[in-house]
Amino acid sequence: MFLKSVLVGAFLAVQAIAVTHNGDATFYPQLGQAGSCGEVHSDGEMIIALSPFWQGNASPGPYCGRKIQITNTGGGQSNNGVGRVIVATVKDTCPGCGENDLGGPRSFCVLVEEK
Repeated sequence: MFLKSVLVGAFLAVQAIAVTHNGDATFYPQLGQAGSCGEVHSDGEMIIALSPFWQGNASPGPYCGRKIQITNTGGGQSNNGVGRVIVATVKDTCPGCGENDLGGPRSFCVLVEEK
């Protein structure tokens, strides 16, 4: 399940600079396994996985632990949750994601208002 046209504003830890990117979001659970940031998280947490473009091949990736703001701009199945804004913490890499795409478990569900 993909959600189209998600705006991602990355808030860098050292500088409070907001940068906007457009991409897709998908449901991407960790399933009890350690993510590329080296930590195991519940799929009920507000975590997010960035694409390899941003996380690279290093473990932990350079954005591990950073908070990002995500806005649902629509385009997904039934356009659920349009206008919804969440903040999630980068805790993994989504290997199948495109450059500005992201994945997450609960964060995705909250973004599209699924229970």
